[in-house]
Amino acid sequence: MDRSQTFSIKVEHTRQPRARGESWVYTVSNSNKVWGVLVDERVRSRTLFESSRHEHDRWDEAIVPLEGSYWVSVDSWSRTVCPGEAAIIPGGLTHESGIANNPTGAHFLVLLVSKDHGALRDVEAGGVMLPSGALSWLRAAFRMLRYAATPSNFIPLSVLPEFIRAIGSQPRLPSDGSHPDPLVAQVIRMIREAEVTLSLQELARNVGLTPFHLQRRFKGVTGTSPLKFAQAFRLEAVSNALKEGSTLALADLAAEHGFNDLKHFRRLFKRRFGVSPSDHRKNDPPAQSARAYDARRRIRR
Repeated sequence: MDRSQTFSIKVEHTRQPRARGESWVYTVSNSNKVWGVLVDERVRSRTLFESSRHEHDRWDEAIVPLEGSYWVSVDSWSRTVCPGEAAIIPGGLTHESGIANNPTGAHFLVLLVSKDHGALRDVEAGGVMLPSGALSWLRAAFRMLRYAATPSNFIPLSVLPEFIRAIGSQPRLPSDGSHPDPLVAQVIRMIREAEVTLSLQELARNVGLTPFHLQRRFKGVTGTSPLKFAQAFRLEAVSNALKEGSTLALADLAAEHGFNDLKHFRRLFKRRFGVSPSDHRKNDPPAQSARAYDARRRIRR
């Protein structure tokens, strides 16, 4: 019997325009039983830490960074894992995790396989080194799946339970005690969610720091000041609106995102993107609309 015929795959592909990223979520069934859920997510913009808490009884999990780094904490163990490393979390354990601070984006895999496989039975959570060649194999196998999510292209990945079981037997990497700065993440959320541009004083007051200490702490994590970060975020928002086909006059669009001086806005925009807003609008066709959702939240139930 052709083994590929026993598998079926449902794929959801979404784009994340603000993060210049996209994700592929593969829900795999075998003989009508859920086999696992595989997430392949890529973010091409600067990413800053924002963690979330997870617990799932149905899945054993492996988190594998392909580019950039990913932070994981289970009980007293925490580590920022990098390419060549993986974090393994047996089902039923509560853990906290998230993309760590990455100046050029991140690309990572979240491999959830049914506990019925017994991949991490009686295994301790933590970080491990991947065997030689494993990262290249995963890259190639997921590239095939992105090209066409067919059962035959999935067959190389059908050994994932055995692969996770094998790496689960490796010595644990020590905890490095790392924790990307949650206060900076809070400021980032405030900047992104604010309807108006917040001053440094307002941001500092909301997190209980002086403007001086917030500026120094924020720059230490991101490499830029809160106001420069906010400006870049608003410019990205205008760029996305132009790509999505906004018909607003440029002055109105700029004002909507907090730029009231059109001449100054044009100069900032060209400095960041290398072209004028008008040329950006003319040369970039509207992006295909996609229903945005957080793939990881959908599968962690």
